[in-house]
Amino acid sequence: MKFSDILIIGIILGVGYTYFFSNTEAPSVNENLITQFDKRDVIKRSEWSEGKVIDGIQIYTASKDYTLANSIWMLGKDEAAVTVLTEGKQPEFEATFIVSQCNQLAMVVTDKEASTVKNDVMSIFKSAFDSDKDKDGVLRASGEISGRHFDVSVRKLGSVSTFSCGIKTA
Repeated sequence: MKFSDILIIGIILGVGYTYFFSNTEAPSVNENLITQFDKRDVIKRSEWSEGKVIDGIQIYTASKDYTLANSIWMLGKDEAAVTVLTEGKQPEFEATFIVSQCNQLAMVVTDKEASTVKNDVMSIFKSAFDSDKDKDGVLRASGEISGRHFDVSVRKLGSVSTFSCGIKTA
C-alpha cells in the first residue's frame, strides 16, 4: 500500500469513528429553554445561574430587577416558573407587568406567540382572583395552555405581594 492509500483509509476511519461514537449529547429541555429565552430577548443566556442537579436534571435560576418589581425565574425538573415580587404601590402598572412576565414564560415554553396563549394566561389569572383564598391565604388557579398544565398563585407576605406562574415543560 502506498502512503496516500493509508492516509485516505486513516481519514475515513477517523471520520467514521467521530460520526458513530461522538460524545455530543443532545441539549436538555432546560438548555433548550434557555436558548428560547435568549432568542425572545426575555433573559440572556449569561444571566442564568446553575443550581443543583435533581434526578439528573440541571436546575437554573435567574433574577431581574425592574423599577416596579423584581422577578425570579426558575427552570426545574419538568417545570418552568416565574415569581414576581411587588410592593403594590402602583397596582394597575404592576398587574400589567405581572401578566406580561407570565405571558413570556408561557410563550417561551410553548414556543408560540399566539394571542390564545395570552388569553389563556389572563383567564387563569382571572380565575385566581375570583377564587377564595386557601387555608394558607393563597389565591390559586390552574388550567391548560397549549396542552401544558399552567398554574398561578397570589399571596401577600408582609408588605410584598408575590405572584407565581408555573408551566410544565415535560
